[in-house]
This record gives sequence, structure tokens and C-alpha cells, in this order.
Amino acid sequence: MGYTNDGMELGIAARAMAWGATALTLALTACPGGDANDDTSTAAASSSGGMESGSASEGEPPASSGAQTSAQTSAQTSDGSTTSPTTQTGDTTAGDDTTSVSEDSTGTPGEAGPDLRELGPHAVDLETGSAQLPGCAMSYDLRTPAGMPDAPVVVLAHGFQGNRASMAGWAEHWASWGLRVVTPNLCHASFGDTDHPQNGADLRALVTSLSLPTVIYAGYSAGGLAAVIATADDDQAIALLGLDMVDNSDVGLAAAASVAVPAFDLVGEPSQCNTSNNGIAVFDAASGRVLRVTEADHCDFQNPADFVCGFGCTGTNNQFQDAEIQSAVLGLSTAVVLWHTGLEPTGAQWWTAGEHYYELLADLGILQEV
Repeated sequence: MGYTNDGMELGIAARAMAWGATALTLALTACPGGDANDDTSTAAASSSGGMESGSASEGEPPASSGAQTSAQTSAQTSDGSTTSPTTQTGDTTAGDDTTSVSEDSTGTPGEAGPDLRELGPHAVDLETGSAQLPGCAMSYDLRTPAGMPDAPVVVLAHGFQGNRASMAGWAEHWASWGLRVVTPNLCHASFGDTDHPQNGADLRALVTSLSLPTVIYAGYSAGGLAAVIATADDDQAIALLGLDMVDNSDVGLAAAASVAVPAFDLVGEPSQCNTSNNGIAVFDAASGRVLRVTEADHCDFQNPADFVCGFGCTGTNNQFQDAEIQSAVLGLSTAVVLWHTGLEPTGAQWWTAGEHYYELLADLGILQEV
């Protein structure tokens, strides 16, 4: 979501004036996602990947997005640190977890490939942990396709005043297609502690701390800004994906010149919560590609959306339901991460005019060039 003197804060401030400061305080402290360190996680849970495991607080499952939900969650301490290492196990299946998603795909023009809006073929394991970074204990969830401990990696960051729970739906969906997805709690993305450059540095440090291979950095709103900064500082990054990314004080714009990998941003309709689409200029400066999802509001790029975003950032739907908008975001975002990790070359067709899924969405009117 937006941040200090920008975006989401403007939406919240406007509501607060009408409803009173007390109501705002209660909303931010008592509702899911209201505290940047009050994390929840939803997924199939079991041991995987060889990272340090910890625990996470109980939360709501992703909204109907095709993402799997967990049979079990675990508890986390109030300061965001994890308890003694443990691993939870659960039982979710998404088909044959040995299926290769690119087995019958060549990426050639005219070949539609699989429908990436649908759940992928892999069951998903969930592990939680905490990485000790300079000045920050960063809690994270790691989702791994079952039996694929060395799958390619995406690091996915949440927005301002949020936590990793609001990225669980995207992470679960991507993992079902054969990716490991790390969703951290940003240490400096709250009203009491806002430091966007440090969030970017922390993402970069997390990758080093966990000894991850080449990664794709992705992020929503302020998390997208952190992803831009991390990508600019990581010569092993392979792609960058923004989900309605929002800049602050031109920090992202300054970093964009150092982004040397394919960059993509999915944006919603301009509003105060995405600072009138100011992230577009960042991706333009990075020689990236930007597509708009028609009628998408800022909250449509969370999965599941949390109460704090809904408090000031929901929009009006005249053409498309939220489920249709989220389905488009699922397909387009999954296409980027599978395409650029080499798992599904036909992901390129979702972003290519004249190809099957691009034209399907464009004909519906839910996809627009920016």
C-alpha cells in the first residue's frame, strides 16, 4: 500500500477524519495485516528446502484464488521473532507433483501453453523461519513445490503496514507451478518505522543470508519499491515484478537506472493509494513493461486483501468482479515468474500482443497497454 505522506496514508487519513482517530487505531491494531510484524500464513505446511524453520501466527486462508490452504498454522511471538525451530506438516495436493510444467511447451508463437490462472500441478510445502540481518530479525515463509527443494526462487514482498500473509495467495499459486517462493515480513514498513531504502537492502541481505541462488524479486506497493532497490543491487537477479508498485520520494526512480534485468509491472487504476500510478515512471526508467488490469484497485494486488487496505483503497467495479480481476493478475504474474525462470516459456505469450492469452484478456477488456 502507499506510505509516508503518500498513497495509502492519504486514504487512511481521509477515513480517520470522518470516523475518528480511535476507530483508525483499533482498525490498525486489531485487524489482520494491521501490524507489519503481526504475520499470518496460509498454505500446505511441511518440511522442505533446508532453511531454518520457525513458526507463524494463525491467519485467514487466501481468498478464492485457486490457492491451496493449510491444514495447520503455527504461533509467532509478538515482536516478530520466531520460537524455537519447528516444522509443521499438512496435507494438500494439487495434482501430480512430478509433472514438468514445461514438458510440452516450446514457447513458440501461436502456442497457448497452460492456463496459468489455474492451480499448478504441484503440492506445496510450507516452512517458516527468521533470518538475522544487520539490525533486523526478518521472519519469512518459504513455500516449496513438493519434492523440488532446488526449484527456482522468487522473493515476494508485501506492502506498507502489511505482512507476509497478504502475499500468501500469490506465493501459494506460484509454488504450485514449480517455484520456491519466499515471503518475508519487511522490518521497516510501518507507521512507526518507515525506511524504504533499508527494506530494499534487507531483501538483498535475506537472499545472501539464506544462500539463495539467482532470484526474481517481486513486490506489492511499497514491497515493489523494495524489490526495485534489491534488484538494482543484485547482479544475480534475473527479473523484477511489481504488483501496483508505488514509489516514494523518487527512491525507486533513482534505483531504476541500475536495474539490468527484464522488469514488469502490473498496475491498477490510478488512485491516491497507488499515488496516481507513480510506479509506472520507475518501470519506464528501467526499460520495463507495464500492463493495467481494468478496474483493479490497489487492494486487488493483495491475495488475500487485508482489512487495512479495504479501509481506504477499494474501488468501484462496474465491468468486472474482484474474482475476475484477481484471476487476470494470477495469470499475468505467474507468466512472468515462470517465463523468466525457464519453467514455462509460453509465459511470454501472456505479455505478447497477438498471442492467445494476451488477446483473450484484451478482448475481455480487462487488459490494457500503458
